[in-house]
Amino acid sequence: MSELKLQQSRLDGRYDIIECLGRGSYAEIYVAHDNAAPAGAPTTVVIKALNLSLQETLDAEMERTLVANFQNEAVALDRVRHPHIINRLGHGTAIDLANTTFHYLVLEYLPGGDMLALSRGNPLQIQQALFYLEQVCSGLAHAHKCGVIHRDIKPQNLLLTADHKTVKIADFGVARLEAHEGAITRVGTNIYSAPEHNPLGHTAPLDTGALVVPTAQLTPAADVYSLAKTTYSLLAGESPRRFAQHAIKELPELLQNQYWSKAVQRVLEKATQTRAERRYQSVEEFWDDFAEATLRPTEPLGAEHLESRRKPSEELEVEPEEFMKVPPQARFVPETAAPAPAYADTKSARQSLPHAPAPVSDRSPRIVVQVDHQRQPLAPKQSAKEIIAAFPERRNGRIAGKSSLTPASKRRSWLVAIILVLAFSGMLLATHKYVTSRWNPIAAIPGVGDLFVVGREGTTTTDVNLRPDASTANAPIGLAESGSRVKILSIDSNSNWYEVQVIAHGRAKADQYSSDRGWIMKKYVKFD
Repeated sequence: MSELKLQQSRLDGRYDIIECLGRGSYAEIYVAHDNAAPAGAPTTVVIKALNLSLQETLDAEMERTLVANFQNEAVALDRVRHPHIINRLGHGTAIDLANTTFHYLVLEYLPGGDMLALSRGNPLQIQQALFYLEQVCSGLAHAHKCGVIHRDIKPQNLLLTADHKTVKIADFGVARLEAHEGAITRVGTNIYSAPEHNPLGHTAPLDTGALVVPTAQLTPAADVYSLAKTTYSLLAGESPRRFAQHAIKELPELLQNQYWSKAVQRVLEKATQTRAERRYQSVEEFWDDFAEATLRPTEPLGAEHLESRRKPSEELEVEPEEFMKVPPQARFVPETAAPAPAYADTKSARQSLPHAPAPVSDRSPRIVVQVDHQRQPLAPKQSAKEIIAAFPERRNGRIAGKSSLTPASKRRSWLVAIILVLAFSGMLLATHKYVTSRWNPIAAIPGVGDLFVVGREGTTTTDVNLRPDASTANAPIGLAESGSRVKILSIDSNSNWYEVQVIAHGRAKADQYSSDRGWIMKKYVKFD
């Protein structure tokens, strides 16, 4: 198992990696700061990096499959852009600090956690569930209309914004782009995925209803099945494990006395039938019955009211208004299958070859260099005679009838000279900053030391809250545990506060979505 070395680095000369949110079988998730975000766009983003070294050694075929699935996610996200589906912001291929090449996607950052964390041990009230499920149904119905079947709907893949008012569907890594696209393969999580995703799975005594001829076509009913199992999880505060690969026959005892329990149970049971043709065939059908099942008992309506009443599914935001521009199409090539590059000139070749990461000063992030995969076509092959004949006639170092240094050549010479001067000045400035931050004889003078603290590292002496500014008036945004390693970013001149970046926590974070950057009082930091 080999993890990518991306901590405290700058990806593609643009994204400053802040922290790792987690790792899956073949991907690592990071939070990053986008230094080149367009005006009005969020500056905090998520980097999803494909790491083919997280598991055992892969053969070429498996590697091609994983890269194809990774690209498939980008294609699916571009096709189904919707306010309730996570947004792809970009992509690329890069080298980490250990010279490992990897592909990555840039996604929007949703810091509110997922629906599993929101409902675990704390079941949602029926109105809360309706609020979130309407948004999920809107996004999922739109995806189906675009010809995309998610295949892995579950609470962990429903992410929330910071204010917990918006939910978005994430992780389209195993999405099916066309209903008729090849054979159905085993995907998803067993307790949430439809039986047709895992035809050989057995988690309970034999159910004769499951003895069906596998269908060659995957339909939206598969996602409806997973959505119903997810709905059970949100209402019950627990996973539907006892109904894995079987229909939901009952709700937990605590819910059975609710006015809506019997009607909702019937909807969930229909939506989770083993045979796909017996389920709801669309998200809209499921939402119509589920929303109706949650209504309080009332007097029967007259025929005129029934005719004028709108179906709940008509309120779903299936067709969003014009969405933001799609980023360039993602194209990834497995390293083992990459063809020899063809370039129009040697300059293009130098720009697109992978480079080792270049370390910079301790006060700046290290650089991870991007591998440019937009390659130019090879110029038509020419003979040596044709190449020589294309040049102007030269005599004694001069082009015939002209000075060897044209005005354009002189301008280029001046430009090179200016660049060299600026580069040398930059080196002097970096050296000055390094020396003054690492060694300064007057830093030991009482009262002057604080002037040279920026850039230093220290250790917290106790658990201390990270604040958004140099004041205890605002609520904490993070926690630096006792023994945490912090780096001083700036000093508040009017108070005894440091702005710090937590480099290494003293113990595991209790809240993985909390910030690692904020203000703490000086007295809680001890320098080496």
